[in-house]
Amino acid sequence: MAVITIGIDPTIELGPITLAWHGITIALGILIGALAAARWLRERDLSPEPMYTFAVLAAVGGIIGARIFYLLEHDPGALLAPDRLITGNGYTFDGGIILAALLIAAYVQRSGLSARYLDAGAAGLPLGVAIGRIGDVINGEHYGERSDFLLAVRNAHPDALTPNPDYAYHNGGLYEVLLATIIFAAIWPLRHRLKRPADLAWLVLGLFAAGRFFVFFLRSDSPQLALGLNNAQWTSIALLAIVLIGRTLTKHRAEPHAT
Repeated sequence: MAVITIGIDPTIELGPITLAWHGITIALGILIGALAAARWLRERDLSPEPMYTFAVLAAVGGIIGARIFYLLEHDPGALLAPDRLITGNGYTFDGGIILAALLIAAYVQRSGLSARYLDAGAAGLPLGVAIGRIGDVINGEHYGERSDFLLAVRNAHPDALTPNPDYAYHNGGLYEVLLATIIFAAIWPLRHRLKRPADLAWLVLGLFAAGRFFVFFLRSDSPQLALGLNNAQWTSIALLAIVLIGRTLTKHRAEPHAT
């Protein structure tokens, strides 16, 4: 069967400057996700100005959280060496989204902003992730087993990260692009129908957790943990539990007390 073939160099050389597709697409993803969130806010006559801070917190929290989580999975002892947090390769999406979400939630709480701002960030998140993950596809990152599935990717460039440029592999980056695109297509039309603050945020986090649970059956870059499931899948289960509990608590807080 035909597979997707990509022969793009993972880096762009501009004289003395080397740019990585991964960094370019992540930056574009944060920008475009923030623009989508700002539109969501303008539709509700809310100021989009906090989105600038959201974007910074998402970038910082995403990078640091993803790096910490990766080291926890693969080399916990490296956490005792602070320089390892900013050097070396290896990032885990779950850690990035968890820390970024915590930082943004703390900012919303401290600034006295409405929980609607969390919904705004959640509305733009899937679009930002879909664009940001394109760099993973180009680089050949997060690959799984060799495959001739029609969505398998052969990274033909010799500097790609797949083991052999002559073969196609399940591409976790592509599956994440598709997952995020589907989530965005599902939640964007619902943005006017979910009236309770924070409902949209919980929905997006829950959809990502559930979707990534199944995606990791096709990826091989997360260590096995227990019961045939890997770290990422157990993290998804934990996030789903948090979403269910958090949504229940916020629902009760939003409901008026009976008199």
